[in-house]
Amino acid sequence: MDEALILIGASVRAAAFSALRAGLTPWCADLFGDLDLKQRCPCEVIPPSHYPDGFLDILKRAPAGPVVYTGALENARPLLTRLGKKRTIWGNTSHALVETRTPSRVVYNLRRRYHPAPDLHPATSTPPPGRWLLKPIAGAAGAGIRFWDGHPLPRSRGRRFYLQQFIEGESGSGVFLGEGSRGAQLLGVTRQLVGETWLHAAPFRYCGSIGPWPLSECDGQTLINAGTALARAAGLRGLFGIDFVLGDGVSWPVEVNPRYTASIEVLEHATNLRAMALHRDAFTLSELPAVDLAPSSRTRPVVGKAIYYAPRTLTVPDDGPWTETLRRPPPLKGLPDFADIPAPGQVIKAGRPVLTFFARALNAAACRDQLRRTAATLDRVLGNG
Repeated sequence: MDEALILIGASVRAAAFSALRAGLTPWCADLFGDLDLKQRCPCEVIPPSHYPDGFLDILKRAPAGPVVYTGALENARPLLTRLGKKRTIWGNTSHALVETRTPSRVVYNLRRRYHPAPDLHPATSTPPPGRWLLKPIAGAAGAGIRFWDGHPLPRSRGRRFYLQQFIEGESGSGVFLGEGSRGAQLLGVTRQLVGETWLHAAPFRYCGSIGPWPLSECDGQTLINAGTALARAAGLRGLFGIDFVLGDGVSWPVEVNPRYTASIEVLEHATNLRAMALHRDAFTLSELPAVDLAPSSRTRPVVGKAIYYAPRTLTVPDDGPWTETLRRPPPLKGLPDFADIPAPGQVIKAGRPVLTFFARALNAAACRDQLRRTAATLDRVLGNG
């Protein structure tokens, strides 16, 4: 039997399917244990009260193999340090996490390479005039972000937040393969769905991706420059992402995710990208070849995914439009209709993710329309229509 690839994080289904497409053998642990994941891979569920330190106990039962972490474990640096003493980690740790998860270091590393970056300000004092976002220092997927209301936070809370200049524009995400001091290769770009009311997502909450986004439209060279600058400064290796806002023709990086990102599977289904194979190579090969990402003739050019959030506390019914995906799972390289499927009877609180669904179309606008129609169907099935 091949050595396992151990996947841990809040949700690992997308990374696990990516690993399967790369010919790897995933063994998984996350908060959800969704049904479609359990159909394909061994999976253990970590109770929320034990997250994230409980992964150390779970991994005592895991088979031999390297560990790949997903969001939001990039914020759990002490855990990863302890884990690295017991297991090989195919991922960024220590110095790389400090340089990419400390907002002031990200801005410094971008500006020293003459790349624009939003201004920052402590949340404990009044910033200059303008529009500012209040952001958690150790945030993920846009949770907890809101517009600053003009009142400085008490210092006991301000240590956990910062203010970032608000940039008007379209949200996107670039996926990179880091090569440490050699820089990084841009693997693809997607548009981000953020805070969409038709998905019942909170403001600024990540709720999906549509891509690929042509580089000519999103100023690909400036994004490549940003990824290269950050990879060299932090020593980033393997897969990582840069969330950005395209404003006035400039790609403004707003966050760095130094691990497998949610938009990667969109690019995998739209091109010939095999992301987890490249991630493995970044930690097992001394030098990486250039990546060829010609679109696959078996797919249409645009793929979208959307995350449906519970509009109210709900109980998952016994049957729904997602059931057919479980009855007849598509081939690994095929685009499923639904993913991250919860078990019948599961109670999901308002504002929490319910499941993921996909669409494929000839352009981004048509893809978005298809996603909206599926969301409306879920509203009716789950009692919100």
